[in-house]
Amino acid sequence: MFAGGGPRGTTVAFESIDGPPEAVFHKLVARLTEEANARRVAVVSREEAAQYRVRGYLAAHVKGKRTTIAWVWDIYDAGEEHAMRLSGEVTGASPERKAWAAADDEAIARMARDGMDRLATFLAAPGAVPSGEPPPPPEPSTRVAASPATGAGTASFAYLPPARPR
Repeated sequence: MFAGGGPRGTTVAFESIDGPPEAVFHKLVARLTEEANARRVAVVSREEAAQYRVRGYLAAHVKGKRTTIAWVWDIYDAGEEHAMRLSGEVTGASPERKAWAAADDEAIARMARDGMDRLATFLAAPGAVPSGEPPPPPEPSTRVAASPATGAGTASFAYLPPARPR
């Protein structure tokens, strides 16, 4: 999917990007490819072995005439332990009041650029927290489960956070 030589030979596989419609998904993957190549982040197919795996989530929210698209990348190490969560959002106008209409080329480019910048920073120093990001949860995470894919051939994942005492 992506090419390049990551920091210290580190490889990353994107397991899934859930949430956007198919057209937005394909545009985002294309931009992520460009941004990964520009930063020499080695992204491999999800079928290949990788030191880190990313599961992405996008959501669009409309309030008035403004739409915010929030994105989250949960990064897991080879042992399937949660290593880092990267997140951000982009805001745009959507006069049609259709949430995903705000996912224009500029918004997609900003999501890909910001996400790949933070991922490259994390890969260069896995113990460091990229600027503006909270540290990962201290307790181990529950493993994710995959279900059969529909549509564009991507797996669907559900992240189950660890149980917290009440």
